[in-house]
Amino acid sequence: MWNLMLMRLYNTTIKSRKVQICKHWTSNVTVIKMNSMCTNTDSFDINLFSPVDKEKILEVINNRNTKDLLQYSISEKRAQNLELHRANNGPFTSLEDLLQVKNMNKKCTYNFYKSIILGKKRIGPKKSMSGLVITPKNIVNDQKDVNTALGIYVGYDMISWSLLNRDCQVLQWSFKCFPQKESKENIHSILQTTIPIARKLPKADRYIMQEASIGHIQNRKSYQHFAQQSLMSAIILSYLTMQDNQCNDIVKFVENNIFILRQSVLRKVYGLTLDKETISTQYMLQKLLQESELVKTNEPKVLIGRELKDMYNAQNSVYQEQIGWSLLISLVFIELFVHKRSDMIFREFPQRS
Repeated sequence: MWNLMLMRLYNTTIKSRKVQICKHWTSNVTVIKMNSMCTNTDSFDINLFSPVDKEKILEVINNRNTKDLLQYSISEKRAQNLELHRANNGPFTSLEDLLQVKNMNKKCTYNFYKSIILGKKRIGPKKSMSGLVITPKNIVNDQKDVNTALGIYVGYDMISWSLLNRDCQVLQWSFKCFPQKESKENIHSILQTTIPIARKLPKADRYIMQEASIGHIQNRKSYQHFAQQSLMSAIILSYLTMQDNQCNDIVKFVENNIFILRQSVLRKVYGLTLDKETISTQYMLQKLLQESELVKTNEPKVLIGRELKDMYNAQNSVYQEQIGWSLLISLVFIELFVHKRSDMIFREFPQRS
């Protein structure tokens, strides 16, 4: 018993001593110990970095663009502020200069510098993809076996789909309208509407849909639309699972072949947000249609045939909006999960004129 009491007293004394030592040093000298209990990243001594370290840090912050800076421990916004500050004020001449950049405090500056010195990436492609999908929960598996991906979108009065290969070439892009009834539809009528359309969908290695949003439901009618959209999505995926399941293991097929993207993914990647409100896809679609005519590069770029472009352009704005979602759904899957383009999360497109 006495031994136990003495051990507790010893541990308490040692811990309090460490705290006192830490307070003593941090109250008199501004230091940072990378492997110490006393680490305080709110302030640090620049002189602790060697001349070689300083030169390496300055080389990075003076010559890397926002995309490259995101390899290190710095947020997108701070990286943009850094690049803007450098463009307006010229190269950084000392490590302290970075504290003049908007939103850069001592703590994040230290973490940023440390990641440059240690050569550690802030995030890797696998980690950056986490949180982008609802299912499957495990998305670390490579998608090397993916040759085709089918993006499906259930809209207000149509179901649209887009089939892409791994080179981002659009193989099929189509839609089928269905009538909206004034009276509340039952499951039987929804099945009768959905199954014939599901039969038209081509087979693919992966099937991708976007989660139905319940965030802006304001009345009973919008709730009924949300319920119908969710039910139709479930019917479509169930039908595709039964038709395309070759291994007879339905659970395994769903886990590996069906992806449900979060609502925020397309808005974030393609800039479909203005003041936190989702905006039309039509501007982005026009950009993609124009970009598809450019010379091919090593970077994945959607390739859309003239016939499919004419199909899209021939529709009214309401139909274009619904058709556009399916293309963006399949494209974002190919680029993010097949080509592992985590940089797309920070992609910036030209501003609207």
